[in-house]
Amino acid sequence: MDDAGRTKLLDDLARAVMEGLEGEVVEGCRKALKEGMEPQEVLREGLCRGMHRAGELYEKHEYFLPELLLASEAMQAGMRAVAPALRLYGGAAEGGPVVVLGVVRGDVHEIGKNLVGVMLEAEGFRVVDLGIDVPPERFIEELQGRAARILALSTMMTTTLPAMRRTVELAREVEPRPLVVVGGAPLTSALAADLGADGYEETAARAPALIRALLSRSGLPSQDAEA
Repeated sequence: MDDAGRTKLLDDLARAVMEGLEGEVVEGCRKALKEGMEPQEVLREGLCRGMHRAGELYEKHEYFLPELLLASEAMQAGMRAVAPALRLYGGAAEGGPVVVLGVVRGDVHEIGKNLVGVMLEAEGFRVVDLGIDVPPERFIEELQGRAARILALSTMMTTTLPAMRRTVELAREVEPRPLVVVGGAPLTSALAADLGADGYEETAARAPALIRALLSRSGLPSQDAEA
């Protein structure tokens, strides 16, 4: 495939993600791999670029939550299509900062958490998604076991704020101390600070920028030396 054909295929794939066209995304991924493109290029220049554009439109209020969810589902479908080839090449986001992500104990709402995970993956982070109703101790185990530098916590319920507070308290005892970011409907910047978190963001689309800013201010590099 010549350069023009490669560019068009990746542009079409990014557009399909942005428009939430799941079937077209899967077909585009398969075609790109069949044409000999490396899976990292398909992920970075097709899937991630499209998801990043959808996030930008959401920030500009040109997209709303339903459109962002469709784009997220399309990207995840594409990632599933590319995953076998990625494993052969050694992973999707080698060298990216590791983020341990999850919904705190007592809460089973995962839409926001899922969106954050997709947006982070689209920006090159390696996401360890622990799912929903996660006990504080489980977060700490994963942080230590994976030497992760970032913990991202979500909740949609005020009743689970004590569990979030306890998780943040335990995380601040880990050495080296990870950066802790929080998000969800009941939270504000002031409440996040009171919980002891390093950062808070209102929308999933802004989460990558928040974490990169915190990494920069902390003096930590935005890439890990090793997986």
